Amino acid sequence: MIEIAEAQVLSQQMKKELVGKTISQVSFGNSPHRFAFFSTEEETYDLWLVGKKVEQVSSVGNYVLLELADCRLSFSEGLNFYWLSAGEKLPKKYQFSLTFSDGYILACSVSMYGAMMLQNEALPGNEYFQVAVEKPSPLSEDFNQAYFQKLVAETKPTISLKGFMGTEQRIPGLGNGSLHDIFFTAKLLPKRKLNTLSPEDITELYQSMKTILAKIVAEGGRNTEKDFYEQPGGYQTILSSKTWKNSCPRCGDEIQKVSFLGGTVYYCEGCQK
Repeated sequence: MIEIAEAQVLSQQMKKELVGKTISQVSFGNSPHRFAFFSTEEETYDLWLVGKKVEQVSSVGNYVLLELADCRLSFSEGLNFYWLSAGEKLPKKYQFSLTFSDGYILACSVSMYGAMMLQNEALPGNEYFQVAVEKPSPLSEDFNQAYFQKLVAETKPTISLKGFMGTEQRIPGLGNGSLHDIFFTAKLLPKRKLNTLSPEDITELYQSMKTILAKIVAEGGRNTEKDFYEQPGGYQTILSSKTWKNSCPRCGDEIQKVSFLGGTVYYCEGCQK
């Protein structure tokens, strides 16, 4: 899934490839998907996108944004990208594509669910996007420790750490995949209640979040996800589907895998308190 760090990595890669290119054709793919989400009908995408030049590529939260003169196209959630030169074979199944005037094609396929949303004066974007725009990114200087402590103070004290950091759009774009390593680095259990944290714990949690997210971006995304060029990221996850069967790299205890708050969590009871 695209999370905040992957969105930034993808936007950097797509900026390099797409800025200055003109869209010549839009396709809704060759394989309809129940959980491929679009903001309106195909004809509207054609109207707003065909003949338009990509002026900028950016990210906000877990959204990657293609900026055109009078609209934007956002990509989010579980999307796989295929960057194809003229004549290269399209994927066997895909749900969306943009063909550019020089023959290059950007195709997308959906894993689980994904969104390719046109945004213009009549389609401003959904509420999740608006919240992501309004709140500071944890990758930015505006998301400082004072802001983090303000979030803590404003949140129900009996909520779990996963609930605090991963729900209600408190930190847009921060998802389950990154939280495993953040909690591990902070030596805190995802089920632990917010009101049990000491001031030192809160500082450690904040610093761990900043450190892990910056590291994921610097290393090109997590190794459980693929980038714009269909390559796995260089960041080696500490706790993930790739590692949980191994013993804890810090204390040697068994890694736990459980379902919690709508997703899988991995943690070590030996050294996460």
